[in-house]
Amino acid sequence: MNNYNFSRYAPKSSIDIGVFLCRCGGNISDTVDIEKLASSVDAKVVKDFENLCSMKCQKNIRDIILEEGLDRVVIAACSPITHEKTFRNHIAPLNPYLLEIANIREHCSWVHSDKNKATEKAVSLTNAAVERVQYARPLDAIVRKTKKSAAVVGGGISGITAALSLANQGVKVHIIEDKPTVGGNMIKIGKVFSPEKLAEECSLCLFNPLINEAVQHNNIDIMTNSEIKSSERKAGNFNLLIERKPGHVNEDKCTACGNCAEICPVEVPNEWNENLMTRKAIYKPFPQSVPDIYTIDDENCIKCGKCEKVCKMDAIDIKAKGEIIPLNVGSVIIATGHKGFDLKKRPEYGYGRYDDVISQMELARIMGVNGPTDGKLLRPSNGKVPRRVVMVQCAGSRDEKPEGKRYCSKVCCMVSLKHASFIKHYYPDTEIVICYTDMRTPGMYENYFRHVQSKGIKLVRGRPGDITKKGENIIVRLEDTLRREPLEIETDMVVLSEAMEPSEGTLKVAETLNVGLTEDMFVKEKHSKIKPVATDIEGIYVCGTAQGPKDITESVSQANAAASKVSEMINGGLEIEPTIAVVDGRQCVMCGECVAACKYKAVYIHNERISVDPVACNGCGICVSKCENNAIDVMGQTDAQIFAMIEGMLKDKKEGERRILAFVDYIGYVAADNIGINRISYPESVRIIRVPSINRLMPKHILFAFENGADGIFLGEYPDEVMYSSIQDKVNEFRSALIKNSIDTDRLMYYKVYAPYFRGLANKLTEFDKQVGKALDKLEAVLYKASYKDL
Repeated sequence: MNNYNFSRYAPKSSIDIGVFLCRCGGNISDTVDIEKLASSVDAKVVKDFENLCSMKCQKNIRDIILEEGLDRVVIAACSPITHEKTFRNHIAPLNPYLLEIANIREHCSWVHSDKNKATEKAVSLTNAAVERVQYARPLDAIVRKTKKSAAVVGGGISGITAALSLANQGVKVHIIEDKPTVGGNMIKIGKVFSPEKLAEECSLCLFNPLINEAVQHNNIDIMTNSEIKSSERKAGNFNLLIERKPGHVNEDKCTACGNCAEICPVEVPNEWNENLMTRKAIYKPFPQSVPDIYTIDDENCIKCGKCEKVCKMDAIDIKAKGEIIPLNVGSVIIATGHKGFDLKKRPEYGYGRYDDVISQMELARIMGVNGPTDGKLLRPSNGKVPRRVVMVQCAGSRDEKPEGKRYCSKVCCMVSLKHASFIKHYYPDTEIVICYTDMRTPGMYENYFRHVQSKGIKLVRGRPGDITKKGENIIVRLEDTLRREPLEIETDMVVLSEAMEPSEGTLKVAETLNVGLTEDMFVKEKHSKIKPVATDIEGIYVCGTAQGPKDITESVSQANAAASKVSEMINGGLEIEPTIAVVDGRQCVMCGECVAACKYKAVYIHNERISVDPVACNGCGICVSKCENNAIDVMGQTDAQIFAMIEGMLKDKKEGERRILAFVDYIGYVAADNIGINRISYPESVRIIRVPSINRLMPKHILFAFENGADGIFLGEYPDEVMYSSIQDKVNEFRSALIKNSIDTDRLMYYKVYAPYFRGLANKLTEFDKQVGKALDKLEAVLYKASYKDL
């Protein structure tokens, strides 16, 4: 085994340390022998108090620091999660980061009933803190102001809402939309349901004023036909490169007269109308599209030049090239929306084979006044008004079959009710049957459900298993699960309520910005309850259906929330903990491994040197373990501090005593505290050490621990983090190092930790203690056998 001498990190020759012990009103002193603890600690000053967190003790600690000229302070009391900030304030005028806390309440007195063992463990934890604090360095909190500008990716209702909110607060906003027009899905759906009015309202009438406001706003720049090609993070801001595809039509000259489209010889399916009609290669997506100009579809244009010749305004340039536009912004909001489920993946429904089997979005376009039938409900097959329409819910949603979506798409029930209500209003003789799995109409929508149902809509509970054609009509076969009988419905038209899926734009921008995705490939929020619009990357927020299925009301609320978080960053600035990665330029060889490893995009190359964005860095330490030249360290979690903590935890280990070091991240530490709060015991052998992430650890730390007497190493990490994917590789790396050094891998355990499952953590620590015991017994037997042979 290698020897890891960390003498090169040695602190200055004489450091005066003061240790302050808390009795915590008997919470600690009833179980831990404070006098024995005080006599076992090697420090210049050791004092004990009844309640260290009181204001009176704050003054006492400060007086002792000044009188004794102390350089560092150790507090042996309760959890740092509870009182670290309090005690940092207590040690002024010392730098607040020249403090270590030994948690002898949650990790000793509250989990161990044997006074001797609890006291011995308290001595061990306090000595470890003393060892570690010698290597503490003064640090200052980092304060950053972010640039007063933002990029909003996506020009649908969420993006426009977020952009307007920010622009009205004086923030410069760039809307980046990959299509030739803003508006997104809301513009296409024609009508929106209004539960409070029990009516269907015109979506264009609601949305168009907002779009116009955005167009005319001095603080908003709308970039259509554009997408983000690359993103770099620097000093709290984002350097984006935007690729703007050529539209070939000059926005300042085009009068949208349409002469170019009339003469264009190319006809292709019109995707804005769900391919139910055609458009020309030079086209305007819909009459009210913004910007109000024509654009050339490069993919289908044959470059005949007829449009160029007919344009009297000389607005068309077929040879125009795209451009790359650099943007520097303080924040990014992802509002890239969703797309509909590909219904051809459910061949049993006949979509794509039968003209009269359509999706809800296609029905929306058919009933849209600017759609293929000018708003008339007509069968695609024969252009007649259908006498009966069957709607099929959960087409792709709540679907366990291959390529199905297990989640509920949330809005499909309301969408089908909206369309059913609309049809009944204009075509009262048309019968509507909705085949449902469960009708989900929460809150106010329940009133809307009853309102629509009163119009004579028929509901059948059951999911069709087969849809076929019989003559000109369609047959829907299903089981009525309420009556428990098979049912066959003959109809003119079937409408499938398709699931919501992440849009291609969502997937692209997530990859470019390196934000995390959910299992269903939507943009993952940092925390669904307390940070519902934040992503894993500081300064990047998400709203609307880019984050998951939701309705317009929820999308607008979320967009306003995202804008308010951006505004908070801009106006309030950020005070960042200085426990971040730092790069030693003298050691760095610019290999770029750290840049590639950091999924927070905190490490970047600027002016031919590696830099760290303090806003984005969370000090996880993956960059440190990737650096072969020891050019990076994490402040507050330096190698010297980790080695010292390990050495301190194993100091004065007695013959036959077992000691296990449990390295846990922040969530793991909270779970360990919860074990103490709930007075659940686990073996006294376990010493909890808080690290920013298991990624911070390296094989040298693990081997150093075994070399200095550790009997086992426990690793605990919360799995729902963006850097979690590298943890398994890290654990495998540790196991390989153990094998190479002839150490039984049973002496290492990795466990996924969740704060609420603290009982599971306690059980796992107990299990590991037994596992280590068996491994040590096995080792002892091998050594005994070898020794016997020598004799």
